Amino acid sequence: MLVLSSPTPLPPQTAACIGAFDGLHLGHQALLRHGRTAQPRTALITFVPHPLQVLAPDRMPPMIQSVYQRRRVARWLGLDAVVELPFTVGVAHMGPEEFIGHYLHRGLAPATVVVGEDFRYGHGRAGTLETLRDDLARERRSLVVVPKVLDAQGSKLGSSAIRGFLSEGEVQRAAAVLGRHHTLEGPVIAGARRGRTLGFPTANILSDGAMPPRRGVYASRVQITDPRHPLFGRCFDGVTNVGVHPTFDNSTHPTTGVEVHLLGDGVGDLYGHRVEIAFVARLRDEQAFPNAEALVSQIQQDIADARRLLAHADEHPLAPPHPDDLRGVP
Repeated sequence: MLVLSSPTPLPPQTAACIGAFDGLHLGHQALLRHGRTAQPRTALITFVPHPLQVLAPDRMPPMIQSVYQRRRVARWLGLDAVVELPFTVGVAHMGPEEFIGHYLHRGLAPATVVVGEDFRYGHGRAGTLETLRDDLARERRSLVVVPKVLDAQGSKLGSSAIRGFLSEGEVQRAAAVLGRHHTLEGPVIAGARRGRTLGFPTANILSDGAMPPRRGVYASRVQITDPRHPLFGRCFDGVTNVGVHPTFDNSTHPTTGVEVHLLGDGVGDLYGHRVEIAFVARLRDEQAFPNAEALVSQIQQDIADARRLLAHADEHPLAPPHPDDLRGVP
């Protein structure tokens, strides 16, 4: 899969699918399928960072996935290219004609452009589907407009719905819209080592920025995504805690962390290596316990519950890692 960071000409007979694509959920996948139908090759075109992060950071929603996770899922979906165009204030001030000329006609030069029905472009969102169609036709390029994808209840399958489910800890409902489990990814960092003291060592994850689900304990699957690790690409079952350790941390403003206890042996040292945690099912809310013994008893129950759930969980596969998808990771 080709990964570009500038409007370089795409291979011939490529459909350019343009959008934010945060999550690459089932609605996005429907748009990408239209691109695959229109041309032999399909490219995902997006801006990095998200435009709201530059223009209105106070209105910027939490991201569902990182840039690296999006590349991984795009590769898994069979895309031929991902184009991550830098977004700046200068880009935001481009008029519609300048925008199309710079990025499409003189830049990517796709055979077909695929967008959603609510797509707008250029300064002040002045560019419409009609002006886009006319501009493309002058250069003998075609336009495909994809209607919104709705669920059985008539609601849009979108990123906002996924964020709502995650904020309530409803990771299975989020997975139904994503078409796979929601995940967090990042390097394993040193923690307080309380888990090891209690007999349940954990790996503390510094997330790349994807939205965590509501505080609580989750049955999870863990994939090693660091190509330097000997078990690169392997998956393991786990129990993941998203929270602030209320049994031990009584500070006024505790920091929310993500830590996972792997079920099974043979993983080895994960410190400094990247892993991806998939949230399969919610086990319980985070809670404070009167003492360490009560916490240990609950952890044992969590492990038993997680094993049972993971053995019978619906299959939402994880996108396999590829070394190229980590380009740019420090």
